[in-house]
Amino acid sequence: MKNTIQSTFCKLGYYSKPDFIIIGTQKGGTSGLFSILRNHTYIEPSLTKEVHYFDNDEWYNEHKIFQYHSFFPLPYRIKKNAKVFEATPLYIFHPEVASRLYSYNPNLKLIIVLRDPAERAFSAWTMRHHNFKTNKNRSLHDPRSFSDAISDEFENFKTETFYDNRISYVKRGIYHQQIENYLKYFKREQLLIIESNDLRKHSDDVLKKVQRYIDVPYEKLAFETSNKSKVNEKEKYAQDINRLREFYKPHNDSLFKLLGKTYDWT
Repeated sequence: MKNTIQSTFCKLGYYSKPDFIIIGTQKGGTSGLFSILRNHTYIEPSLTKEVHYFDNDEWYNEHKIFQYHSFFPLPYRIKKNAKVFEATPLYIFHPEVASRLYSYNPNLKLIIVLRDPAERAFSAWTMRHHNFKTNKNRSLHDPRSFSDAISDEFENFKTETFYDNRISYVKRGIYHQQIENYLKYFKREQLLIIESNDLRKHSDDVLKKVQRYIDVPYEKLAFETSNKSKVNEKEKYAQDINRLREFYKPHNDSLFKLLGKTYDWT
């Protein structure tokens, strides 16, 4: 009912828009960052964390932008000078979203949270294989072992497109290609890139940087983590994780060269 009322106002031209978006990466810490930032006095979150408008081809192609705006607080609910945002981690990986976001607002500020790609792949598989067995996301359950899932992807690596395999445990970790795609449209200063370990270990420093970037007054925000799995089978799949580490080495080097910094992903 609430969203229906929001949609009606948005159709009439009364709506708010995001000032910044957390665009990725999946299992990189986007849920935790979303939860942290929503506690800031001058930051207003979307009504649901992942709106999935710009990566939903059918929804986007129907031009239902008023429905997208209905996920944000109406203007009268937003404090003066507050910043509005959402977080949809598929945005960084979907091949069309960068151009769509640029068409929507070329001045958007974008935040990317990166994680060791081998760890990220394993965490994504753990989510789909273990956590999605019985809950509302059970339709997304992946019954394969991690070994089989990785081998399947490598076997079809050169021929599969995004639309053939949206899971893409391996390809999602080739970060430099995804960032390079965004840099075709957005200026480098419009992308704030955070490393997940840095956020966890030096949260106050990183959160200061985030608040400066989105231009809100500094507030000390408590670190939060989300979606932490209770299942840990890293030892069982150590060989597969090491296989991924070897695969990612040249891609990580390309990323580090692009960013002008390195991360300890060994």
